Amino acid sequence: MLYVTVLGTPTVYANRQAIRDGFKLAGLKKGETVLDLGCGDARSLLIASKEFGAKGIGVEKSLYCYLLANLKVWIAGERKNVKILLGDFNRLEQYIPQADVIYLYLLNSVLAKKEDWIFGLISKKCRIVSLSFTFVKHKPLKSADTVSLGKETKVRLYKTAQKL
Repeated sequence: MLYVTVLGTPTVYANRQAIRDGFKLAGLKKGETVLDLGCGDARSLLIASKEFGAKGIGVEKSLYCYLLANLKVWIAGERKNVKILLGDFNRLEQYIPQADVIYLYLLNSVLAKKEDWIFGLISKKCRIVSLSFTFVKHKPLKSADTVSLGKETKVRLYKTAQKL
């Protein structure tokens, strides 16, 4: 309880293959922009940049994860392609309308709280990839099986027109 009070929600890192599966499902292309809300150690953004040729912007509210993410981006030599911001999701609000892909690994409760905000800001070209968790009002256009944290799960692709 003290950890959550002082440092915020514990960070859970997705399996690298699950992240790749999500980007493949979204059809991520070279030159596109990926946003990650709650980017942790930036592994999704580094995969997007190094393996798919995309640019990435992430936000992280844990100071420890923010510093770790920036260190990993610097070590990987991806500072031109990946930008990490410190703060809450609202720090990315100005970038959401230009995003090609939004990558999410957030609990169902967080997705429910932020669903209207996210879908209200994205452009028609934007694809949203959610690993393991689902939105309430929008249904996925497609899904694919993957493995994360040693368990079988799904990665889901959402677009603006897909509502329940």
